[in-house]
Amino acid sequence: MLRVAVAVSLALSLSACGVVYKGVQDGVSSINESQVIRQGRFGELTELEIEWARVAWKYVENNTQLSTGLVNTIDNYPTTNMAGLADYLLALTAAREFEFITSKEHDERLSLAISFLAKMNLGPTGVPNKVYSTNTGQKVDYGNQPGDIGWSSIDVGRLLIVLAIIKQRNPEFSEYVDKAVLRWNFCELVSQDGELYGGAINDGQIFRYKEGRLGVEEYTSYGYVDWHIVPEKSMRLDPYDVATINGIDLLFDGRDPRHYDVLRPVYSTPYLWLGLEFNWDDIKDTSSNDATHSNQVLSAMADSIYRVQESRWDVDRIYTARGEHVVSGDPYFVYDSIYALGTPWITVAEDGSSHDELALVSTRVAFQMWTLWKTDYTNRLLILVKELYDPERGWYEGRYELTSSYEKSITLKTNAGVLEALLYKANGKLYKPQGDKEYRDVQFNSRFYHPGKCNVETFR
Repeated sequence: MLRVAVAVSLALSLSACGVVYKGVQDGVSSINESQVIRQGRFGELTELEIEWARVAWKYVENNTQLSTGLVNTIDNYPTTNMAGLADYLLALTAAREFEFITSKEHDERLSLAISFLAKMNLGPTGVPNKVYSTNTGQKVDYGNQPGDIGWSSIDVGRLLIVLAIIKQRNPEFSEYVDKAVLRWNFCELVSQDGELYGGAINDGQIFRYKEGRLGVEEYTSYGYVDWHIVPEKSMRLDPYDVATINGIDLLFDGRDPRHYDVLRPVYSTPYLWLGLEFNWDDIKDTSSNDATHSNQVLSAMADSIYRVQESRWDVDRIYTARGEHVVSGDPYFVYDSIYALGTPWITVAEDGSSHDELALVSTRVAFQMWTLWKTDYTNRLLILVKELYDPERGWYEGRYELTSSYEKSITLKTNAGVLEALLYKANGKLYKPQGDKEYRDVQFNSRFYHPGKCNVETFR
């Protein structure tokens, strides 16, 4: 079995910023050399795979609000956030690639999304609000009532990554994307010492807090690095601890929950995104070889996340594909954790309460693992989830581990996740830097037009 070393060294080479950052200082142990080469699934989609993608796009068609061009993050509930906008833009990219829509419809939809970004009302600190109404495009709270509730640097980082992919595929829109993002005050998203910060607004009072956890921070940081902002502390692996499950070592966030108000579940999502979007490469790696990975530490961490779930089938005969998901009733959202709160295979809500009866074989995670790892186990997973859909509404969240019953909630994240997996299969990694000069570069380098907000100069 693959073992991720108890002590590893992380060297992220960021050529755009001239930084080589070492995340773990105390010793180097071996990383299994099998991680240098991994076999995924590549090639033109089959007729069945196209139909799977078409089902996922049906969700987007059903949940597009004509008044704004935005897409609901949950079926028939008219709100979105920055991560939801990122999901929609990836789904839109796949729909154009698979010819579900014409070039004209793609142009109209993308123009509406970028226009929203360019005009949306920002919060009082100059960054996007956590939630927006898809009906009006205005700031709302979680109950869809008007209001400022704060911001998420994690959601913004996810959007920055996807906007970079959009610009690479649609360079004619690069100027408009940059103009929208240049309105944001990055001081509120990344602290002076390089940590990602979110904020909550209660009764007009602003409360700032460190955001993210191991895996999530490393992934999100790629979005800021694309903007030449280096959140150095958030890119570090340490502090971390090690848990061993079925002989496989997992790194998990080592911050003491008694001192940090942070839930620290280990789950698949950020490692899958790092694979689909970056192929576990350093951000400026222009290699088109999806079988090798220039960031071997993140690649090995991702492989341990996969292998430990595969091992649960081998050892316990329990199918496992764990991510975060919504549920139809209370607590409405959970993390199906590989490891959390000192316990393997625990399902936890945001408040830390345990809900093991809500654990799913996630449709989205199963599709993405099937694409990234070409194995007998991922074939089995796909057989388990391939019927979990309504042809007129989209893919369900997943199948319950305990009972095999469906969780019939339908979300943008799951349906966009299916499309992203299939887009990777057809095209390889999604983030492919071109190296062309962009509108933002002109602004950064001009002493007359420099945006004057926290930006590259602050964080180099």
